[in-house]
Amino acid sequence: MTGDAFVCCGVGEEQYALRAMDVRQIVRSERIREAASADGRVGVLEFAGAIVPVFPLGRALGRPAARVSTASGGHVVVTGGDRDLIGWLVDGIERTPIGDDCVIAPLPPIVGPRAARWFSAIVRDRDRSMLLLAPRGAQPANRPRVRVGAAVPGPADRCVPAVIVFGSPALPPADVARFALSCRRVVAVAQDLSLTIVPGSARHVAGLAWWRDAVMPVIDFRGAIASDAGGRRRCLVARGSERWGAAYVALPVDADLVMHRPSAEDRVSVDVACPRFASGVFDVGGTHRMALLDLDALLTGESAAIEEVA
Repeated sequence: MTGDAFVCCGVGEEQYALRAMDVRQIVRSERIREAASADGRVGVLEFAGAIVPVFPLGRALGRPAARVSTASGGHVVVTGGDRDLIGWLVDGIERTPIGDDCVIAPLPPIVGPRAARWFSAIVRDRDRSMLLLAPRGAQPANRPRVRVGAAVPGPADRCVPAVIVFGSPALPPADVARFALSCRRVVAVAQDLSLTIVPGSARHVAGLAWWRDAVMPVIDFRGAIASDAGGRRRCLVARGSERWGAAYVALPVDADLVMHRPSAEDRVSVDVACPRFASGVFDVGGTHRMALLDLDALLTGESAAIEEVA
């Protein structure tokens, strides 16, 4: 199968994409010869004189599996080279041309090594986003032009003339309820972000969202609790860093955001432990307490821990 197009694979309510040039064949699931195995396959089929193992795509990605009955009406998408053919069982397929307005962005490294092995990019095609699968043995070529967002900015300035103060349920537990981030780091407050879940991603990456034609990770240390593919959320959008490979990152926040300008009344708090992801805890104006969020320390520490166990 050739052509400048995607093959969109439906798995339950979710959709994933393959480049049409990576797809060797699409067949009805009725052709599967059931042969369950400890490696997770549900059967095999014959293609080009070879016996091809068939795996449910959803189950392989840790998501809801496609129906496995050979009479289910599903499809098998065959990918790979002549020596490593593999079939993916899905609920449905759709061939979609790659239009001029299609945006393809690589996954930022912060998603973690497992997700990076499973997916090569995220695609925005009109009003939907899909993860682009990197099937075993596929060798993509002649990729369409990739458009990404603005250049990744450098680290935030140490000088903080003003901060945005907020509460967030998405940060690790701490002895303070309010946090602050330099206004020089804050880009916007997004009221209605749509989230694309990335199977296999790091626990603190709830999913990916789009911002100004760039893909950004949405950070939530509650993990799967907040991972809802249909969910939309209010997020603080901040500038990213080169280490994360993302121009922007988003953090779910509560509704009561305020701007604060440091004053002589602000004091360093000495009677509360400073979170490891903050650069200090301060008593602000003698009325409330906040921790100055160090976004780089927060995410760099988590990413390093993931690399150690990957």
